[in-house]
Amino acid sequence: MLRSLDAIEEGFRGIVKKSKEECGDELEGIRQLIFDAIRPFLKAYKECYLTEGKHALSLVETCFFELFRVSGHVLFLSCNALYRNAFDDIRYVLESIIQALYIDLRHPKIDVTTKIEVLKEVEDKREYHAVRLIDELEIDHKDKLKKEYRKLSRIIHPSHEQVIATISDILEDKGVPATINCEEISKIYDSMKIMYDIFFFLFITYFPEVKESLEKNLDFMKDIKVYNLTLLSKVFKVRL
Repeated sequence: MLRSLDAIEEGFRGIVKKSKEECGDELEGIRQLIFDAIRPFLKAYKECYLTEGKHALSLVETCFFELFRVSGHVLFLSCNALYRNAFDDIRYVLESIIQALYIDLRHPKIDVTTKIEVLKEVEDKREYHAVRLIDELEIDHKDKLKKEYRKLSRIIHPSHEQVIATISDILEDKGVPATINCEEISKIYDSMKIMYDIFFFLFITYFPEVKESLEKNLDFMKDIKVYNLTLLSKVFKVRL
């Protein structure tokens, strides 16, 4: 059994090596995007909110902290040619933040432990579908938010090309069914840009004080244009 596990590990080491050789620029783009997107928000959040006793923990905050981990997972999965899993993580981030914001805004006075119990009850229920929740949120730029969400949904929807590639790998007896595809990595990169745009737009909705700190960050203002973050461009009045 252990020898079988060793073979799988060896197989994935080969995939990672090949991914770096063939798609190094695309993978580096994802790494840089993660760094550029998260760092300014973490700095602004610390400045405004990370003071003991200043406010009660929210579900939106737990999504923010989890974003760090999931972003790393997406890069790891991309290196290992596990593209469908990477898209699933991106979808998970978006559905989590929309659901968290909905519960936080509807139940502002209850503690986070109780909110988690509410979350358990409503997870996967039809009335908590992301687009329907967006309709019920009292936020600006709602139509633009839904448009960006639907655009991302189309990108990360399972593709027949991935199914064909997997079948081909199995028929050719390549072992771990994983085909290196730089175009898929580029799609993950594009999906992450939209995901970060939506995520941090909603984050600012719940934590508006971070906006003032971010406005002073010239690198962040530049990144809004570089990454074409359309929702954040509206918040900060940046012309794309």
